[in-house]
Amino acid sequence: MKRYFKLLIVAIGIAAFLISCGSQNPYLSKGKELIKSDKRRKEERATQQFKLAIQHEQDNAEAHYLLGYYDSEMFYADGTPEKASASIEERGKHMFQAYQNDKRKYLEILVFETLRNREPDVQNAALDALKRIYQQADRKKLLNALKKAIKSKDNRDRHDAQWVLASLGRDHPEEIGPILIELLEHKRRETRLNVIKALGAIGDESAIPVLVEVVNSGSAKWKKDREGPEIRGLAVEALGKIGGTAVEQLVEIVENKGSSMRVDAIQALEQLGDERAVKPLLEVLTEQGNREVVVNF
Repeated sequence: MKRYFKLLIVAIGIAAFLISCGSQNPYLSKGKELIKSDKRRKEERATQQFKLAIQHEQDNAEAHYLLGYYDSEMFYADGTPEKASASIEERGKHMFQAYQNDKRKYLEILVFETLRNREPDVQNAALDALKRIYQQADRKKLLNALKKAIKSKDNRDRHDAQWVLASLGRDHPEEIGPILIELLEHKRRETRLNVIKALGAIGDESAIPVLVEVVNSGSAKWKKDREGPEIRGLAVEALGKIGGTAVEQLVEIVENKGSSMRVDAIQALEQLGDERAVKPLLEVLTEQGNREVVVNF
């Protein structure tokens, strides 16, 4: 009986070993080794291995992610001399497929690691993948991750999150706008700065009232309700980017000679070039004051 159990244990061990060996994708391993090496054309050669890894194992999340992460002139070529770099869309599809195969792991990686890469093509591929997640997958989890990032203590996370939220917001202002407006109540000043940048980049007029509140908060009764000059100035800049009915609000600021945001509003109107700003800007030119303002309208 004991001998039987010993044989059974050995058999189970051998089976586990074989399963473990079989689960390792040799092409993926070779591609990762190439990336770490100092060999010539290592990324191109590694990319070819990641392609083979996917052919060998179609649902391999890491192989899809790395194929999206690394570009190569031979991305599309199957051992032939034709050269064509991968498009952002194609790379984004692979990153999105990595998410599809391992959602929890690759959502975190895309938001908190991939976006940090300073290579524009990598960032844009990650953005493409995140847009696909928003459209085709679990947008609630994505938005929670982005809110976590924009609240982060790390400036890189905040910056990357506002960039993605602004991009999503241009297509879906009705959902992203209210999320950003709610985040204006966050205690971290740097978070509020990035929120205002995103609102300006989205350009949706529904954000105008809350941005005007930020601008006017300098005269709030309680100190805790007053935003600092940098945030208020950024809110004026955001109004200038939105334009439309925001022009009227900017004109009001210009006409208020006691407003500390007056020069910022003048500069915003100058950039807009809206005819409604002509008269107030001409009046500014006739004024004499301690702070010189140049208007090129």
